[in-house]
Amino acid sequence: MTNNQHSRHLDLEGAYNIRDIGGYETVDSRTVRLRKLFRSDSLHNLAKGSQEELIGEGLRTVIDLRQSDAVEEKPNVFEHSSDLTYHHLNVMGDGPLVESTDQSVSSLGPDRPPEVYAAILDMRQQWMGKVIKLLATPGALPALYHCNSGRDRAGLTTMLLLSIAGVPKQQIVEDFAMSPRYLWRRTHDKNTGTVHNLHPDDFDSSPEARQAYDTEKNICPPQAMSASIEHIERTYGSVREYLVGGGVTEEEMRLLRSEIVE
Repeated sequence: MTNNQHSRHLDLEGAYNIRDIGGYETVDSRTVRLRKLFRSDSLHNLAKGSQEELIGEGLRTVIDLRQSDAVEEKPNVFEHSSDLTYHHLNVMGDGPLVESTDQSVSSLGPDRPPEVYAAILDMRQQWMGKVIKLLATPGALPALYHCNSGRDRAGLTTMLLLSIAGVPKQQIVEDFAMSPRYLWRRTHDKNTGTVHNLHPDDFDSSPEARQAYDTEKNICPPQAMSASIEHIERTYGSVREYLVGGGVTEEEMRLLRSEIVE
């Protein structure tokens, strides 16, 4: 399979941003295995056929990273599934993480991480560690983890996983920045009240699609992820040291890397 970013997207009915994080080359010239880890937006509207397609991919674990109210209001379609194991790990918590009233990811410049991302990493370190420990559990993979948009909490989780795999930082940032290419359809649907009928790569085909894409792009700037990686390195030394501080053992990281890298 090609390393083209777009080929990793699963265009499934009922969700917008389901992506395989495999296929990337590591710094030691190995490759992240495909169909082992998926990142996604909320699955509460995932169509039955789409559910069956994911199960057909061998999916064993679904990790719901959303806050409690979102889980209650929009239950995950796999919550009571007998085909896989569902976990709710509220990595952000239900209380405020920052005092600032502006919690948008683009509220701060590229020279420091956005407050919300830094707060999640610092204040919820043990919870981020729980996600990685769960994915390192024998038999947990293939797995899918998701939040509301598949951008922020799923983005930070992906950053940790690809770092364990040994994927270069710039590639991790580029993966994060791909979300707007798919989330524009969600914005378009909300604005028009109609379900999209365009392929996700066709956002240039209409002014409305382009406007929706630009809206999503503005709240998913690449510097948000690059600054978050820099924050971890500056504060903890490395992603590995950060995860050890979050309760993940070196052996768990070794086992996880052996599962996701070929």
